[in-house]
Amino acid sequence: MFAVNDIFKSFGDKSVLNGASLDVSGETVALMGASGSGKTTLLRIVAGLEKADGGDVYVEGRTAVVFAEPRLFPNVRVLENVVCVADPKTPKAESVAAAREILGELLLFDALNAYPSELSSGMAARVALARALMVDADNYLLDEPFGALDDAVRETVVSAVKKRLEGKSVLLITHSESDAKALASRTLILSEGKIR
Repeated sequence: MFAVNDIFKSFGDKSVLNGASLDVSGETVALMGASGSGKTTLLRIVAGLEKADGGDVYVEGRTAVVFAEPRLFPNVRVLENVVCVADPKTPKAESVAAAREILGELLLFDALNAYPSELSSGMAARVALARALMVDADNYLLDEPFGALDDAVRETVVSAVKKRLEGKSVLLITHSESDAKALASRTLILSEGKIR
């Protein structure tokens, strides 16, 4: 689980978060809001990548993050991009089998040996999702994970992610009401620096 309470954050003269509070425990919460409203900043604060100017952050357990851009290792093929985040104590053959299963669920089985430069933006986004799902985390922070997906694969991928993340604490940042409805138990709005 994770929680933020009364979070403030400014960049120069611009106030982005103005007393934002949120708690997520064993559910998926969708966070929506206008571009530039501070959604990604809040995610980065929960992930420990950004320091709040004020307020409290509490994170219990391991956290996996999917950024809006894929951030794949460019010189490593798709399968190894996913396998490389596996628990090092897990035998390699088990990790490879698990990665192949996840990639198959995300309709990437034909791309296992491709390099990131050979992927479409939607395929790269799915590899980034697969990499997060490969981590046995307690918390998942997803920043527009389905934004680059076309309609032909979106429903299948959303369904696979929902099944994999059941019972986990998930923050889904999205502009899509349909994605929020499909995945989240609650949908909140970030506006004027506060969550409503």
